[in-house]
Amino acid sequence: MIPYTPPATARTIPVIDFAGAFSPERARREAVAWEIHKISRDVGFFYLVNHGVPQELIDGQFDWARRFFALPQADKSAIDMRRSPSGYGYERMGAQALDQGSPADLKEGFQFGFDIAPDHPYVQRGLLRYGHHQWPSLPGFEAHSRRYYDAVRALSHRLLSVIALSLQMPEDYFEPVLKTPIATQRMLHYPPQPAGARANQIGAGAHTDWGLVTILAQDEIGGLEICNADGHWVRATPIRGSFVVNIGDLLQRWSNDLYHSNPHRVLNAGQTARYSLPFFQDGDQAFTVACLPNCCSAQRPARYAPCTIGDYLDMKVRETFGATAVQA
Repeated sequence: MIPYTPPATARTIPVIDFAGAFSPERARREAVAWEIHKISRDVGFFYLVNHGVPQELIDGQFDWARRFFALPQADKSAIDMRRSPSGYGYERMGAQALDQGSPADLKEGFQFGFDIAPDHPYVQRGLLRYGHHQWPSLPGFEAHSRRYYDAVRALSHRLLSVIALSLQMPEDYFEPVLKTPIATQRMLHYPPQPAGARANQIGAGAHTDWGLVTILAQDEIGGLEICNADGHWVRATPIRGSFVVNIGDLLQRWSNDLYHSNPHRVLNAGQTARYSLPFFQDGDQAFTVACLPNCCSAQRPARYAPCTIGDYLDMKVRETFGATAVQA
């Protein structure tokens, strides 16, 4: 049983050198796992450097994001996510309200995910985030986006192997969960905060992420803020060459609140558009999330009823996008 301690108050977001995670020496992988363990119990957010994803691949994906969002509105609306049973495609400005009870977020997006055969049962059933992709008429966009996706998805596998180690589980514990995953790449555009915005209407309202882990590339503009244990907002100042990683709700549930899925928000207070590339690794929709045996005891029983990944994510999508989120 891993002992529970309340989260400490973070004043800054720590940086983890991930190079040791690729080492053949278990001791070096364990050293990285211990750093992740300490941070995940407190703020649940960290910068990841020496992660293995080439900078030119990241820069190229930002270039494609800028080109996509500069398209005429009619071209983007032609691939609106509501036309896809899986919810892939263009997310119109104001489609989502991440902070429940607040006005719609001031962002637009594009999302795609796991490349799965059209005859797979998940696709045939029209399950959320499986197949039914829509791509813009931008030659080269899909090819580069797929290369970027494959690199970040591979990183998510490596990251979750280290997280498994940090929870005193076998390193390959999460691999069965990741074989046919809901693993979504979003591209987001945040215009500068308008003077006429409604009260509490910002780029992305305060929220937690829903899945296992999020791997975020952010541009140099900044605007991401993380809520610490005292309720204060800490800026995630951009660090070139890094990803910002955070723990999601499902991993918090799996660890029985040992690891924290912390609230965060985006406020683009500058005069320049902000772009970001969040990758959400959520796992196979059919897997059941239940408390890990070494994260609960008679003194600290499981805090959450078991649920499938698909059911939890479907609930969160409907909460933030509305019941018609993925309907034509």
